[in-house]
Amino acid sequence: MNTRNQLSALGLAIGILISAMAPLSLDAQEKQDPTAESEVIKQTMSKIREVEKLDAYVEQNKALTATNKQLEAELAGIKKQVAKLTADLTEQTAKLRKQLLQMPTFEIKSKILGSGRNMAILQSKDRNFRIRANTEMSVPVSEGIWVLMQVKNISKELIELHFPELERTVYLYD
Repeated sequence: MNTRNQLSALGLAIGILISAMAPLSLDAQEKQDPTAESEVIKQTMSKIREVEKLDAYVEQNKALTATNKQLEAELAGIKKQVAKLTADLTEQTAKLRKQLLQMPTFEIKSKILGSGRNMAILQSKDRNFRIRANTEMSVPVSEGIWVLMQVKNISKELIELHFPELERTVYLYD
């Protein structure tokens, strides 16, 4: 009997061992089950869902590209307007500067008329200027501001002075 008891105990131990291993083998089977959701399947399904949204992304990209082209065209137009306004402002500033500068007043002190050597002495404020026909020189128009004066003609009747920066011509009659 002793052997029988031992066999029975051994059978019982094997039965317990088999019943304990049965759930472990089921867990192992579940982990290897291809239909069970795994991390790889989750990532693949996520990619599939993103591909389904691809058409929406393509449409958004087209809309953004069209908007970008429109904004670039508007920006180019604005840049042209700014360039034109800058040029206009520069021109108006130059005109205003010319208008604000006062022409120097000249008084004829003396003239020397000869064969090709016409000369004169002009007085402006407290300064005297010796001029010759067909010459250029700088003269003060205000404190620290000098402009170019071209002597065009010195004759018995008049002296013609041209100021190119101010776009003015002055005739002095004797």
